[in-house]
Amino acid sequence: MTSPAVIPGSLREQVAAFYADYAVTMDRKRPNDWVDTFTTTGVYAVTTFNNASGKGMWWYTDRGLTALKERAAYTNGYFWHSPEKTLHMISNIRATERDDGSVKSEAYFAMFSADRGGPSQLHVCGEYDDLLVRVGDGLRFAEHRVIIDSEMVPPNMGVLL
Repeated sequence: MTSPAVIPGSLREQVAAFYADYAVTMDRKRPNDWVDTFTTTGVYAVTTFNNASGKGMWWYTDRGLTALKERAAYTNGYFWHSPEKTLHMISNIRATERDDGSVKSEAYFAMFSADRGGPSQLHVCGEYDDLLVRVGDGLRFAEHRVIIDSEMVPPNMGVLL
């Protein structure tokens, strides 16, 4: 097994570049490419702040390539029927490399949406709690846990967060 290529820049810069590419993938409505941001055993999970901090319950958890592809297919179906534009913003990135080479990463996110004629509006915001691993020349999600600030489900959960 060969070791992963070294990514130039500081760890925070590497993670920030990964998140920037991730946001563009979602905003350009490329859910099939979204799957490629995960390892083949990757986890995508979404919940609210109170559930994550108190009850430990997750709204949904997709584990592995098959489940991630099913999420992408669902999202593709939603995009077919929705002309809405999204804009993801990711900030306050914190990243720490672990002894095993994986990266524990946390960040804040906000997603804005706009339909064809209306103004952009805040759709949802929250935090990412992630575990990243180096694969080839880049980073991939081993775990991507999305913690939404509100206790209310956003009006549309067909989008990727």
